[in-house]
Amino acid sequence: MEKHQAAEGVELLSSVKHNQVDSRPQACYDPHQHRDVANPTSTLGTFVHVMKSALGIGILSVPSAFKDGGLVFGVLGAFFFAMLCSHSAHILVSTSYKICKKERIPVLGFGETVEKACSYGSPSVRTMGTVLRNAIDWYLMLTTVVVFIVFVGTTLREVINFRTGWEWSDRTYILLVGVPILFITQIREIKYLVPFSAIAGFLILANIVISLVFVFQEPLSLEGRRLFPTSATSVAPYMGVVYFALDATCLIFPLENQMRHPRHYLGCPGIVNLNYACLAVLYSFFGAVGYIRYGEDVRSSIILNFPTENVLVSCIQVLSAVAVLFSIGLIFYVPTEIAWKKLQRRVPKEWSGWAQSGLRLGMLALNMAAACGIPHLGTFMGLLGSVLNPILALWIPIVVDTVYRWPNGFGWARWRLLKNGACGCFGLFLLVTGAISSVENIVALYR
Repeated sequence: MEKHQAAEGVELLSSVKHNQVDSRPQACYDPHQHRDVANPTSTLGTFVHVMKSALGIGILSVPSAFKDGGLVFGVLGAFFFAMLCSHSAHILVSTSYKICKKERIPVLGFGETVEKACSYGSPSVRTMGTVLRNAIDWYLMLTTVVVFIVFVGTTLREVINFRTGWEWSDRTYILLVGVPILFITQIREIKYLVPFSAIAGFLILANIVISLVFVFQEPLSLEGRRLFPTSATSVAPYMGVVYFALDATCLIFPLENQMRHPRHYLGCPGIVNLNYACLAVLYSFFGAVGYIRYGEDVRSSIILNFPTENVLVSCIQVLSAVAVLFSIGLIFYVPTEIAWKKLQRRVPKEWSGWAQSGLRLGMLALNMAAACGIPHLGTFMGLLGSVLNPILALWIPIVVDTVYRWPNGFGWARWRLLKNGACGCFGLFLLVTGAISSVENIVALYR
C-alpha cells in the first residue's frame, strides 16, 4: 500500500485523509507501517528524550517534599506518581493507535486524538471534542521557555558575580545566554536534539552525584525523621513537587510519532515503563537520603543546605544552568511546531525553510523580551501550570479513554470507569491545591 506523507507538526504528524477505500479487513491495517517520517528517532534516542523530559532540576527539591510527606509516604508516592504518569501516556498513545487502526489513518496528534475520540460520542460530546482540540493546540503553542531562560540567566549571575565581584544585572546575563539559545532553537528535528538531551541528562545526574557527596559526608540517622505526613495539609506540597517534576505530558505525542520503531514506546518493558521505573527509584532514593541527612532543616532546594563558599556548590549551580540551557531546544519544539503547522499552508514551498527559521526567531524574541521585561513572570507561570497541567495530564487522558470506551468497553464491573473517576477526583485535588499554593506564592511575593 502506498505510504502517505504526514504533515510536520508537534501533533505527532497530522492525520491524512485517504482518497481510496481499502477493501482489506480492519485487522490487517497497522498504522505504524503507514507512517512516513523523514528523520525518525531511534529507540535509544527516544529513551534519552523521555528520560530528560521527566528528569530536571526539580529533583533537587524532592528532599524538601519528603519533609512534608515523610519517608514511607514519600517513597510510595514517588512510585505512585511515576505509575500515574506512565498510565496517562499509555491511555493516550494506545487510544490514538486504536482510532488510527479503526479509521485507517497513519497517525494522530494530541488534539486530533481528543477530537477523534469525542467524535464517537453524542453531538454535545463531539462539540466538546472540537473545543478541547483547539484549547490543547493553543495551550501547547503558548507554552513558553521564559521561565527557563530566566533561570539560566539568574543562576549564572549569582555564581559569576559571587565568584568575581562583578555587578552585572540579570538582564545582561539573559541577553548573553540568548546567543546559544538562538542556535539551539533553530534545530527543527527531534532526532538532532538527542545529543542535547543526553548532555542535559548527564549534567543533572552529575548534580545528583555532587549533592550526594555533601549528603554522605556524615553518617545518616533516622532519629527524628517522620515516616508519614503529620497532617493532610502537608500532603499537597509533597504531591505538587513530585508529580509536576515527573510530568511530561506535552511531549508524549511528539516523541512517539517521530520514532523509527513506535511499538517500543509502550509495552513491556517499553520506553515509558522503563523510564518511569528508573525515575521512581532515583527520585525516592535522592529524596529519602536528602531528608534523612537534613531533617526538618532541608530547604526548598537541597543545594541551599550546602556551604555557599564551597566551589562544588557553584559547580552544581552552573551544571543546572547548562542542563536547562540544553533542554530548551526540546521544550521549544512543541510550541514552534504547532505554530508552524497552522502557518504552513500559507507559505509557498520555496520559502518554507526561511519561514520556519523566521517563526522560531520571532517566537524566541518574544520569549527573550518577556524574560527581560516582566519581573517575577515565573511565579505567575507557576499558577497557570498548576491549573492547566492536571487538566492536560490527567483529565484529558480520562476523557479520551472514557468517551472512546463508552458505553460497554470498561471491563468487568466497569472497573475502568471507576478508575477514571478516581483519577479525575485526584486531578481535581491537584488542581485546587496547586492553585492555592501558587496564589500564596504570589501574595508572599508582593507582601
